[in-house]
Amino acid sequence: MKVTADRSRCMAAGHCAISAPDVFDHGEDGLVVVLDAEPGEQRRREVEVAEDLCPSRAIAILRTAAVTAPQEAGAPDSAG
Repeated sequence: MKVTADRSRCMAAGHCAISAPDVFDHGEDGLVVVLDAEPGEQRRREVEVAEDLCPSRAIAILRTAAVTAPQEAGAPDSAG
């Protein structure tokens, strides 16, 4: 999971920093700052809450697909 914050949309409500203080904070200008752009799965729920509570929708979670190992050269593929 990757987390982004669009500072141009942020209205400094503070919900993100309260919901996920290890992931978000606010700068001197009051706008969101991402402290950890790739928080571990243990932080998923609090980051989702921050995304849901953000009134300006400045927080986004980029959900990544599971990585699979590349197929060995010369190995037959599933089609045969």
